Amino acid sequence: MNALSTIITFIQENRKNLTSVFLILGILSATLVVVILLQRSQTYLSEAESSEVVFKNFLKEILPTNEKDLIISESLEVIVELHPKEIPQSYKIGETPLELAQAQLKPYENPPITFTYTFKNLQDNVATLLIEFLYSDGTSKKAVSSIQINGSPNYAIEFTSPKGQYKLPYDKRQWTVSTFGSKAIFTLNKEYGAARLDITEGESEKDLESLKNEIVKGSPLAPIAIEAVELNGKPSYLIGYKEEILGEGTYYYQQILKDENKFFIFEKRAPQLGYNQPYLDNLLQGFLFIGEESLPKIKGASTSSTDLTTVQLVDLIRPSVANIVHVYCLEILNLQPSLSSLSKPQYSFCASSKGSGFIVHEEGVVATNGHVAKIYPEEGLVTNLLYEGNKVFSTDLIRGVYVSKGQSPTQNQVEDFYRAINLNPQYLDRFLTEIFRLIQNKIISVGITNEKYYVNVGNEPVKIDYQKIQQGDYVGGIVPSSTTYTARFLDAHYPNRYSYDAIINKNYLRGADIALLQIDNAFNNLFPALELGSIENVREGSEIVVAGYPTLVEGQEDPRSAISYKTSTKPTITRGIISSVKEDVSGKVVLQTDASIDHGNSGGPAFNSLGQVIGIATFAFESQTGNFNFLREISELKELMAKNSIDNKLGKLTDLWRKGLNSFRHQRFGQTIEYFKKVEALSPNHPTIKELMERSENAIAKGESLEGLTGFIKGEGSSILLIVFGSVSMVSFMVAGFLGILPLFIKRRHAF
Repeated sequence: MNALSTIITFIQENRKNLTSVFLILGILSATLVVVILLQRSQTYLSEAESSEVVFKNFLKEILPTNEKDLIISESLEVIVELHPKEIPQSYKIGETPLELAQAQLKPYENPPITFTYTFKNLQDNVATLLIEFLYSDGTSKKAVSSIQINGSPNYAIEFTSPKGQYKLPYDKRQWTVSTFGSKAIFTLNKEYGAARLDITEGESEKDLESLKNEIVKGSPLAPIAIEAVELNGKPSYLIGYKEEILGEGTYYYQQILKDENKFFIFEKRAPQLGYNQPYLDNLLQGFLFIGEESLPKIKGASTSSTDLTTVQLVDLIRPSVANIVHVYCLEILNLQPSLSSLSKPQYSFCASSKGSGFIVHEEGVVATNGHVAKIYPEEGLVTNLLYEGNKVFSTDLIRGVYVSKGQSPTQNQVEDFYRAINLNPQYLDRFLTEIFRLIQNKIISVGITNEKYYVNVGNEPVKIDYQKIQQGDYVGGIVPSSTTYTARFLDAHYPNRYSYDAIINKNYLRGADIALLQIDNAFNNLFPALELGSIENVREGSEIVVAGYPTLVEGQEDPRSAISYKTSTKPTITRGIISSVKEDVSGKVVLQTDASIDHGNSGGPAFNSLGQVIGIATFAFESQTGNFNFLREISELKELMAKNSIDNKLGKLTDLWRKGLNSFRHQRFGQTIEYFKKVEALSPNHPTIKELMERSENAIAKGESLEGLTGFIKGEGSSILLIVFGSVSMVSFMVAGFLGILPLFIKRRHAF
């Protein structure tokens, strides 16, 4: 009791001083709370530039504007950041006023609000995004942004038949369409192969059986086979014909389909040699009668959580994704002129191919597809045969084929046959058959005389002079740069699918489609490597990201090009899911995905949410039911690396790079610069290091770095400090208030 009495006496005697102390402590604590709150607000508002709506690409770069103040994007998919000057209660988005009015309200929580948006409506390549901010007092404000979409256009076109009886979506990159009366002709473009689909539409009261008999009776050729089959779930007849070209038979097919009083005849032509039939099959899957609902696209529901956002994933992988150019020269030797009837002793030409790859070892080991890094002589001949620069050899060989059949063709006959090869896949089939026989019988030989590899992992585009390459200058055709390295072939697991046995006898060799290159690295520079994962936990619906250099969206050194030539050094990033796990014709596991893959993407990596490579982009067929894009399973690459004693250990450079990125994400910009300077010393041509260091320096200059005491206050410690100082402030004011009214309690006590 004596101690308590002493305390009470002390409080009574020093009440005024104690009240002042607690008031000052409360005011100071409250002031610190306000300062911390203001500092947190500045941290995110400083990134917003001067706009309330900021658009960025997946490299976190703010999208530029043109002279008309239109924002420029190379993709339909953008990152949107909201930075309203006054914090709203909620917001909603839409591309049209009606869509905005019907949009669902979203709470404005945990600013800045950041989300990925894919534009759906374009007019003259311009999209509009409407955002409405709604405030607690019932007021609202709208922000309107217009974006010009220059890159990654939508290549899908819906063809409507001349009589308006059917629709057929197709990819304009793959197919060229022409119409003649009621007939539509779809011709596969040369860079994809050779195939043709003719569709004739008409009307008839006859049933399918009677119509089939009438068509067969009127055909100039007798059918060799008739089979009842279904086409997209509807009954039809498939009729096979044998057509004689230069004394030997080739085959094509007609398919007859009936819908009430409408009929459709599909004439399908694709070489028996090669791998063109899937293009026809996938094109036909999109066939729709007018009024029929579209087939659903391949979909999957993902329940996986991501450890890295797409933006963080892009930062991590971009320096490790490579652009590969393979230049090679072919030589065709006339071994037996009396049998080949060729006029020259030899023919030669050079060509090039492009693809993607990725670093799997810091000393410059690059993984890619087998067909990107290796080309067999027969494949090189077949894929380049119909290009204009090789016409002399093609027409000479056509003349030789005629002579070998005991005929003496005129120049017009040779030219007509050459044109027919380009228009009718059956003529090409016959031509290729003759070439393979000449090779098999050692009448001619085909070999690769020179080849060279180039790997670009920097910010300077690969410059290719195609004219020089066609003229045989396979070295001068590539303009060197400081970030384009020469490379050498290490190994591949890629069977010759254009051998005589594979093409003529259909004896497909089992094998993957993977290869390894070694960058020629005279200065011992290091390259950040990617970590290889596994498909152990991959299932239908798993989310993935694919990176690569699709040639159809690469920049060109041409002022008319939609995409900047300089941006061709930036890999294209596409997101998707695993749609299915399948096997290819050789029994190897492939992963089907809806992520976009095209020419040039071949060999590019596919990642899981941890940033681990789980697959390699390999080939693509598109149809109305979705993108038929496939990935090689990563274990095949691991086996090839083990065979060549190459490990996937992440070394010093990769460790520094990842630590620097981690510091950058947590806004410890001083520490970021320290790591990145070490990275730059080991990898002078690192494609993103200078950009990230500059952004870090700018952030430090603006006071945005979250390091030391300042960083603790601004960053992860701010919540703790708010709780502590807020509590101190509250308790101090309560104590000061109690001391202020204490005399009243004492008087009342004495009164009793």
